[in-house]
Amino acid sequence: MPGLYLEDGVTRIFLNTRGTDDGEVSPELTELLHYIEDSSDETAQRCRSGRIQKLHQRVREVRASEEFGVKYMQAWEEKIYERMEGKEEGLAEGREEGRELGEQRISALTRHLLKAGRYDDLERAAQDPACREALCREFGL
Repeated sequence: MPGLYLEDGVTRIFLNTRGTDDGEVSPELTELLHYIEDSSDETAQRCRSGRIQKLHQRVREVRASEEFGVKYMQAWEEKIYERMEGKEEGLAEGREEGRELGEQRISALTRHLLKAGRYDDLERAAQDPACREALCREFGL
């Protein structure tokens, strides 16, 4: 994105593997983008770059390694479980915090209504969530 400056000292390059004009970049980069799009043996054979040939050899080794595949899947599965546990913990904490905030808000609303002598509003707020919400907004709660 020309003109986008994040001022963090990092240079970012965005590459599009589905570009249509191979002449805009170097031949090796063009080959790499095609390889990223389709990292098959056929695509690798068409590449002249020694670097891409080395990359493809490593990709093949990783794909062929059952042990690596099992470890990768185990790590992936562990990450999924950790994320699920984290979400559950976060939701539980959020519910608890929300409950506490809700209780504090209702308590503050009750104090405001009692202080103002608005007993009818207090009774309606106790039974009608929409009324309670409107009164909270009125008092800035």
